[in-house]
Amino acid sequence: MKKISPELLRDSIQCAMTLFCIWVGYRFYLFYQWMIGNSDVAVTKPGAVEGFLPISSLLSLKQLFTKGIFDEVHPAGLTIFIAVLVMSLIMRKGFCGYLCPVGFIHNLLNKIGRKIGKTVTVKGKIEFGMLIPKYIALAFFVITVFKMGGRELQAFIRSPYNFTAEAKMMLFFTDMSITAALVVGTILALGIFIPYFWCRFLCPYGALLGILAKVSPIAIKREEDKCISCGKCNKACPGGIEVDRKQTINSPECVGCTQCINACPVDGCLNVTDRLSRVKLPWYVIAAGSLVILLVYYAAAKFTNHWDSPYPLEMLRKYYMMM
Repeated sequence: MKKISPELLRDSIQCAMTLFCIWVGYRFYLFYQWMIGNSDVAVTKPGAVEGFLPISSLLSLKQLFTKGIFDEVHPAGLTIFIAVLVMSLIMRKGFCGYLCPVGFIHNLLNKIGRKIGKTVTVKGKIEFGMLIPKYIALAFFVITVFKMGGRELQAFIRSPYNFTAEAKMMLFFTDMSITAALVVGTILALGIFIPYFWCRFLCPYGALLGILAKVSPIAIKREEDKCISCGKCNKACPGGIEVDRKQTINSPECVGCTQCINACPVDGCLNVTDRLSRVKLPWYVIAAGSLVILLVYYAAAKFTNHWDSPYPLEMLRKYYMMM
């Protein structure tokens, strides 16, 4: 029986999550078609589709902290958002490393780039400059949200625009303009030549999770006395981290994918470690822990009725018809 490697585990989980997201998107498409009268087949709205609305969830999180109100417009979205934030605080950027479908797409693009031998290594000042845009975007969203007053915040959350946010997201891809298609196509093309281009340099969601992951008790540690400086860990790292120059890999770009461990030819040189107790952990703990956290939050939300929106479908249908 073939031993499960970090690469195989990551590819398998990413593929499964991407297929799940495709299924969720298809189910929501059927739901939308039924709601606007293009289909007679009644379909239940899949709550997981709200996971694609992190900005709306950020607004809902502020409402939760300031007013103690759990969002009823997109409750599943807020649940997923909180789960991902907690995941990052405990399991580093496990969401980016294992659960995000965009990460899976860029993983495939990177494999294509390596296959044709056309990948470009971005380092030094160029890398630093390219990292800035995602933090600017993150700062813009965070500052905008936290500058909003209570009335303004609740007005947006209960607005027709927010009620139909997932439908607008779907239509962006199903009825994509030429300009949008060119932008998306360019990002995908760059992902072939520059490993994980969107994830590393443009994603504000990943930037937020990277900042939170800095306090995670879990990190990969390098045993300096065992390292042979072969550089294979550096080449395998999707975050472009120079693993062989660090004792503890605590960079905000580390997604905890353990591909460096997979590439290392020296047994025991790189280990997933609890930084507090210095105890070495199984290499798969980040993947397993991330999945457990997501499932626990989902189960808790379903049990406490914080997953499905209580608003009547006729109200939502009215807003859909106004789009």
